[in-house]
Amino acid sequence: MTRNKIDIYRLIAELNEAKDAMQKTAASNAKAWERIEMGAVDELDYMALAYTIHNIYGVVENTGLRIARFFENNLNTDSWHKEIIERMKLEIPGLRKAFFSYEEYLLFDELRAFRHVFRNLYNRALHIERLNSLQSKMPKASDIFFAAIEKYIAFLNELSVKIQD
Repeated sequence: MTRNKIDIYRLIAELNEAKDAMQKTAASNAKAWERIEMGAVDELDYMALAYTIHNIYGVVENTGLRIARFFENNLNTDSWHKEIIERMKLEIPGLRKAFFSYEEYLLFDELRAFRHVFRNLYNRALHIERLNSLQSKMPKASDIFFAAIEKYIAFLNELSVKIQD
């Protein structure tokens, strides 16, 4: 599939929108965590915190999905949640840069696994110690995401210069 500058600029706009979504979601996460640190330790407070972590990963996953669809345009429908995050660590020579490194992938894959558990909790309780451990990684996760977005936008701008309309 041949892409033009308009396609690239659209992806840049979508990445900027994802950055805005992450800022809002990370702020909600910080607020939920602050409530817990101030003594709000009801199960609902932890569920709210877990929901924000779930949403942080959702922003990452949706961003990966946009990038994969833009450059590769095919995903296995059965395992796309795992596949999308794995693909974002890959540089595809002549096509696209990696969105994040292998080490960063490990963090986002941990968030993906949590998202799966959270979405399928039903009558089980949250594991609070595990949630607190994951929460300690949220500032790093959002920082990595913001840096990855900026690097990817720079890559896309370079790519747009090479395209003849």
